[in-house]
This record gives sequence, structure tokens and C-alpha cells, in this order.
Amino acid sequence: LVIDVHPVQQAFLDSAALYRGFVGGRGSGKTWIGALDLLLRAMSGSAPRLYAVYAPTYPMLHDSSWRALFDAGRRLRCIKAINRSEMRLTLGNDSEVICRSVDDPERARGPNLSGAWLDEASLMKSDAYSIVIASLREGGEQGWLSATFTPRGKAHWTYEVFGQGRQDTELFRCRTIDNPFLPAGFADTV
Repeated sequence: LVIDVHPVQQAFLDSAALYRGFVGGRGSGKTWIGALDLLLRAMSGSAPRLYAVYAPTYPMLHDSSWRALFDAGRRLRCIKAINRSEMRLTLGNDSEVICRSVDDPERARGPNLSGAWLDEASLMKSDAYSIVIASLREGGEQGWLSATFTPRGKAHWTYEVFGQGRQDTELFRCRTIDNPFLPAGFADTV
């Protein structure tokens, strides 16, 4: 099974950093690579684990993150069961992926996770990040976090976390024009 990705997306997939950020403009492939990465990581383990996808609002979660996750799962042929009402996927190795909104960051409290993806992280409050990283501890093991987002400047929490060269943290930058899978002329229109 071959799924094409562009070079920056591949570098993101190949990174072993505990905390990874993918920042880029509209159409750079952020959400797609976030979804693909989460599924590949979730399917790589032999024991069933719990993973989470977070988005700033429920409409963004439903209309973008969930759709990308479902599409990537369909292409990978790794989805065993879908619970649409709970926005939960069960994968072929019995790992589960839950999808939640962090419009109220306190709602992210609770689960112990092996990994989490923050989609459109630059539209989230920094509290969401702080709460989610404290959940990365399933089975006594340190979980990973990836974040996909549009740049918001050096004063934003995403720059502080991902853009400062912190230990075990890597940031991948991508411009809209770097995505070869966009329609011809798309980058010029945005």
C-alpha cells in the first residue's frame, strides 16, 4: 500500500521527537499528515492503546479532523469499527482513537493516552496543550504529541512550545506552494 506524501510530510512522519509540530499555510497538508501520522503510530503497536484527536471546536473536529482521519483510515485499511455518535474509531489492532473538541480545555481531562494529535493547535488555548500533555501516560509509558497548525507569530504558545528548539521537540515548516497535490494554481489564489 503506497500513500504519497510530500517531503516535509515525510520528514514529519519520520521524526522520532516526542513532541512534533507541523506548521504551514492553507492547503499545505497539515490536517492530512496529522491524521495519517496518528493512524500509523497507533497501528505500529502490538498491544491495544488509546489515542486522541483534539480540535478547537466541534464543527472543526467534525468537518476537518474527523474526515481526514476517516479518509486516511480508509486508505490504510486499518479501521475495524466506527462509532460516529461518539466520534471513536477502533483500529485493526484494537487500539482506539477518540475525537474531542477543546473549546472548553477542561473536557480534555480524564483519559490516559499513548498519543495525541492537536489539529489547528494555534486556534486552541494554551490550557488545552497543558492538559493534554499531562494525559500522555498510558500503561506507565510516556506518550507522544503532534500538533498541526497555521503560524500565529512568536508571541503565541505554539511558537514557545515548538519553535524554541526545546529538547525532544521538532518543528516542520511547510508553505502552501510546497504541497504538490493541490490543484494547479491553488497557491496563487490564496
